[in-house]
Amino acid sequence: MVPDDDFAGGPPQQPEGEPTHHTLRCRLCGGRNRVPVLRALRDLRKPTCGKCSGRLLRVAGEPLTDLTDADLAHPWDRDALAALRALPRVDDLLGALMGRTVDKVAHFRYLGGALEVSSVQLPSLWELHRRASERLGMRPPPLFVSQSPQLNAWAMGAGEPFVVITSGLVDLLDDRSVQAVLGHELTHIRLGHVLYRTLARLLMSGGVGLLDRLFAIGSLLVKPVQVALLRWVQMSELSADRGGLLTIADLDDHIRVEMALAGAPKRLWRELSPQAFLAQADRSEALRSGDLLLQVTELLDDTQRSHPLPVWRAHHAAKWARSEAFFQILAGQPRPALEDLSTP
Repeated sequence: MVPDDDFAGGPPQQPEGEPTHHTLRCRLCGGRNRVPVLRALRDLRKPTCGKCSGRLLRVAGEPLTDLTDADLAHPWDRDALAALRALPRVDDLLGALMGRTVDKVAHFRYLGGALEVSSVQLPSLWELHRRASERLGMRPPPLFVSQSPQLNAWAMGAGEPFVVITSGLVDLLDDRSVQAVLGHELTHIRLGHVLYRTLARLLMSGGVGLLDRLFAIGSLLVKPVQVALLRWVQMSELSADRGGLLTIADLDDHIRVEMALAGAPKRLWRELSPQAFLAQADRSEALRSGDLLLQVTELLDDTQRSHPLPVWRAHHAAKWARSEAFFQILAGQPRPALEDLSTP
């Protein structure tokens, strides 16, 4: 990683309008502490209480027992899902997916063609999965490794969800980054995304014909449903990224995952700079924001991607990491029930 002092343009600055400090109450003694945001994000293990010297933030992998779905769900995810559910014919498609046929086919595909991970099969990987699940207050669902050089992971199964990660992802990323990816996919499961995302995968992989043959409902797949579904898939990634970030409580390691998805070469892994990538992300978001043509182009491009724009996701993950809500979650403090952000 490039040190802050060597970063072109100097150390990263707090964006205009965002607070430079957050006030947190110590869980151990109740003391109030003023925590500098950017300094804390360099290593979230370091902020300690000025009164009792206890660690202020839960970053050692302990379960976040007070974590709620509202903490994780990005407002754009909630809004896009509400818009999708409001469209006619969506319930017909979901009703078809809720049947055991699609679940059975999906599960058999990986049970019969991938490596099932357990406490005796790749136990170190299973331990990362178990810790990520425990951190997010979940029981670990089945986990499979699929043979592929591509960096990818996904959650599937309409009624009985499971997680799949590729061998290429495990080969490139270190344990912390793999755990962040697992936390991302587990968040999709926790927030009930998997049913809709399974439908999206079927649509984007040419599964309309399969649905028509199995359920005779292909004629119900109209463009408004497809567009609304793809838009929601984009926004659901922002929520899942929050879960991945909370799983490891390390912004740099989380950003490295996004850099890997963007194309970081394994041979030059040690030369990566999260700060430079975030600066790129800020420039990209400034260009995209408010430009309808770019947003529509991005939506269409994402039909060919396993995960939407990693640069865009990095921008929003870093923005949330700087927020008071993120620090309040790690500090175990009450936070607002719902976050309010204007629609992109």
